[in-house]
Amino acid sequence: MITIIALILVTVGALNWLAVGIFDFNVVNWIFTPNAYVGARVVYALVGIAGIWLIAYLIYNKFSPKRIHAVEEMHSHKNSEM
Repeated sequence: MITIIALILVTVGALNWLAVGIFDFNVVNWIFTPNAYVGARVVYALVGIAGIWLIAYLIYNKFSPKRIHAVEEMHSHKNSEM
């Protein structure tokens, strides 16, 4: 569940950067008026934490023991067929 939330937050962050890059319009700053500067910082921090979570998630899943064992097993299975 946390990974899905992280994906949503990172997607929101990516769309915000797309709007900044193309239209020079920051959606987060628009939603949180200058008086609510803390709210915008909280959103940016959450998006950053979500990005770190997803990086760790991808690294863990790429190098997880199950996945590494599956690759070794696949190679040994191919060699036994020959």
